[in-house]
Amino acid sequence: MPALQVLFDGFLTAAELAALLFVAPVAATERSRVEPAPIAPAIERTRDLHLLSSSFDVRLLGSLADVRVTQHFHNRSIETINLAGRLPAVDEHSDALRIHRNGRIVDLLWLDSGCGGDEPSDGGEELQASTDGHVKLAIDESIADALQLPPGETASIELIATQSLSLSHTGAPYRLALPQHAAVEPQALLIDQADVHFLVVVPPRAARGTARLTLRPDRAPPHTIELGMLSDPIAYVIPLANRAALQALAAGAIELETRTRDGIVWSTLPAQMRTDASLALAGAVK
Repeated sequence: MPALQVLFDGFLTAAELAALLFVAPVAATERSRVEPAPIAPAIERTRDLHLLSSSFDVRLLGSLADVRVTQHFHNRSIETINLAGRLPAVDEHSDALRIHRNGRIVDLLWLDSGCGGDEPSDGGEELQASTDGHVKLAIDESIADALQLPPGETASIELIATQSLSLSHTGAPYRLALPQHAAVEPQALLIDQADVHFLVVVPPRAARGTARLTLRPDRAPPHTIELGMLSDPIAYVIPLANRAALQALAAGAIELETRTRDGIVWSTLPAQMRTDASLALAGAVK
C-alpha cells in the first residue's frame, strides 16, 4: 500500500515538473514586455477530462460499512490524459482502487498479489532478485497503462473501503468517515438492505458549525436530529424502523440546518433510493 501511494505521488510530481518547463521566463530588462506565461499543455488536458457522473453507495455489515465511490470520466481532448491526478487517496481502510476502461478492470491495489515465495536456495538469490525486478516492472507498466486515457474514451475510477461506524457526540446517528479526496457530493441515501433500512446523509463539504437534520416523512410528523459539530469528510447513518418508514421519507423531504456565528443556512438534500440489487458487497472480487 505505501509503495503504491509513493508511485501515485511520483506521477503527480512528474506532471508538476513538466508543467514548469512551459512557463515563460520574466523579461530581463525594463523595456522588455512581460507576457503572461502560457498554460501548460498538461493542465489544459486535465481541463478536458470531463467528469460525466459520480456515485456513492453504502452497505452495512454489522458495525462496519462497505463504502463505494465511483467517478466516470470522458477525455474530450485530442491527446491522452493521465488519470493519476484524479485518483483518491488510499489508506489502511481501502479494499480496492479499480480502473474500468474498455471492458477491462484493473485493481491498482491488487496487482502485486501472489508475488514472492519461498526463500531462495543456494545460488538462487540473484535469480530471485531478477524475477522480482521483472515482476515490479510488469506491475509498474500495468499501472501506467491503466492510467492512460486516450482521446474520446471514457473510464471509471472506483474506490472501495471498509469503515467502522461510531456513535456521534449526540448519541443519536452513527458517524461514518468518508474516504479522503473522494469528492462525495452532498446527498441523502435511503438504503433498503434486506431487513435493514437506514438513511445516509452527506453534508456539503463547505458546511461548518453545528448541524441539525429534520426528517419530514409523507403523512407523518417531522423528526429533528441534532448532528452536533460538523467535520469533513463525514457522513451520518440514521437507522429507520422499517420499509414503510423509508418509503414515507422518500416521498417527503430531508432538510439540513447549519449554524455558525455568521448565521443559519437551510438546505434540502436530494434523496436517492438504493436497494440490494444496486450493489454487490465488497470482498467478492479482488
